[in-house]
Amino acid sequence: MQTWELVFARKMKRLKKIWWVIPAVLMWWGCERDYLFRGGDEGITFSSDTVMFDTIFTSIGSATRNFRIYNPYGSDMTIDAIRLAGGDDSKFRINVNGVPSHEVYEVPMRAGDSLYVFVEVTINPGESSDPSFVVTDSIVFSTKERNQSVKLVAYGQDVVLMRNQTIESMTFTAEKPYLIYDWLKVDTAAVLTIEEGAHLYFYQGAGLAVYSEASLKVKGTKENPVLFAGSRLEDWYLDKPGQWEGIILAPGSKNHDISYASIRNATIGLNVDSVGLDGDAPLLLSNVKIEHISKQGLVAQASSIIAHNSLFADAGSASVALTYGGHYEFYHCTIANFFNWGKYRSIPALLLSNYYFNKDNKPEIRDMEEALFSNCIIWGSNTNELGLDFEPKVKERNDKEEKNEFLLNYRFENSLLRTSLSEEQLSDKKYFNNVIVNHNPSFVDYQKYNYQLDTLSIAIDAGSMEAARKYPLDYLGNSRINANTLPDLGYIERVELH
Repeated sequence: MQTWELVFARKMKRLKKIWWVIPAVLMWWGCERDYLFRGGDEGITFSSDTVMFDTIFTSIGSATRNFRIYNPYGSDMTIDAIRLAGGDDSKFRINVNGVPSHEVYEVPMRAGDSLYVFVEVTINPGESSDPSFVVTDSIVFSTKERNQSVKLVAYGQDVVLMRNQTIESMTFTAEKPYLIYDWLKVDTAAVLTIEEGAHLYFYQGAGLAVYSEASLKVKGTKENPVLFAGSRLEDWYLDKPGQWEGIILAPGSKNHDISYASIRNATIGLNVDSVGLDGDAPLLLSNVKIEHISKQGLVAQASSIIAHNSLFADAGSASVALTYGGHYEFYHCTIANFFNWGKYRSIPALLLSNYYFNKDNKPEIRDMEEALFSNCIIWGSNTNELGLDFEPKVKERNDKEEKNEFLLNYRFENSLLRTSLSEEQLSDKKYFNNVIVNHNPSFVDYQKYNYQLDTLSIAIDAGSMEAARKYPLDYLGNSRINANTLPDLGYIERVELH
């Protein structure tokens, strides 16, 4: 064999050995992952930032929830530690990748992959004298660059659980909170009395309906208001709208009196239909707050309402909508709307209307006997927060248009308005008297839902003493009657600290 042929043969033998080694190396790299990466500045991500145990426990019991953690990187990684902040004393337990412990170390995750974390809680209601106690903790995730956490919240105790019930006359007390699933219905001619300090929590889709001839009596006080709210107690849910359906006062229900109540997080806060007319007593709203609502805060049709010292704010539609006529009196109320839950609000904070469209798409008109706003503030983030939507004063009879006058009485006096009405319209003393137009009322901090007046607010000392004498104390119990000054506008009087 020639020399060059021997050299070529030897090289081929070497290459065969190398070709055998290369697949072996590749297989080794494919089977063995080093997981040396410990995470970047962004950290890891979670399917939820809070694990909520929203079942109310009435005896010793446990429940399990889960969530997922994600590796958002293009590299395999290791989580240094996953641990309960409460350690061995925590009421919660975790299970990560089949390992039950209050702390787990060196948890591997493949690139772009995820894994489940299971959480269990055991609550003993007898350990707390507070009927609405909350058990909290957090799971801490440690990587090289960051410490992150997922909150754990479980609440319960010995509550009154009500599910799709129709009740006769009954009194709710502050002794235990009430958790309501589906609808709670007050039967015909019954009276639901709710004492001061009572808390009613409504699950998703739940609500309170008061039927014909039935009455709702809410007897909250300044020190112990009554709460109507969603059933989620984490801080993030405090101002989240649409968590439950709301309160309905059905046609024919009567003699309603709601004092010092906070109604929040509903789809429609308070829906009043054909209440208080034809000789019945009006619905009385005294020191009421209706906030964080996905649609209307207060919507009424063909009803009679007297409201004072009340706040209607933060609604996805109108904070107050008074439709299809009726009789309404609002004294020292703040109607504000800075709703910012992701959609533009086209409806003004206050809407007045005297009609609705029937099934034949024709307007049904009713007298607006009175809509009085005295010493009030109507303001919000839109350039127009006052909607006046009235149909012409005619009815159709036998296909012929016959003149038929309807009452159309509305009046704003000693109030602050944000409106796009013309100067000519605003100069009509029949409807507007001593109003302040398009001057910011200077709330202390509307972004934190604080609608008290700042020191330099134009609404200070701008009210009518005549209206203030009817309701001489504001929402906080401060006097509006002062010999040296006039009352302020809105539901809270400005009190300077000396």
